[in-house]
Amino acid sequence: MRQGEIFDLTWFDVDLSRGLLHVRVSKNGKDRFVPINQTVRTMLERLPRTSEYVFPSPRTEGRLIDVKFRFDKAKREAGIRDFRFHDLRHTAATRMADGGADAFALAEIFGWSDVRMALRYTHATDEAKRRAVENLAKPIGPSDESVTNEKGRVAALP
Repeated sequence: MRQGEIFDLTWFDVDLSRGLLHVRVSKNGKDRFVPINQTVRTMLERLPRTSEYVFPSPRTEGRLIDVKFRFDKAKREAGIRDFRFHDLRHTAATRMADGGADAFALAEIFGWSDVRMALRYTHATDEAKRRAVENLAKPIGPSDESVTNEKGRVAALP
């Protein structure tokens, strides 16, 4: 999710039973539903509900405006330089792509209006390329030993 989408998230937009977050205000003007994993679900379940916002401002309990100070402090403490909040989005997209998510799924999750945006946010790693090539050697039929005949049909070996 984009930083602004995270800041705009209210508890009304969180559906823990279905594992979805409803992004109502997005960069492209379209709302979308973002699935969450168990780690995010557990984190959200543990958060106090002191405001209508999931991540309220510590000072006003209203909408969070910025996290630059705390983000920069966390980077310094971790010894990380030359890294922006938005880079987390690139990292998430790349890891999802490496895990097998296709461009269409990524476009839906990240709110891209064009699947070609996946090319800007995902970068094939050597490991992902190696897995793609190794997948060619995996059996594709009901038998562990199968081949494709000249017509492209799967035929089991005797």
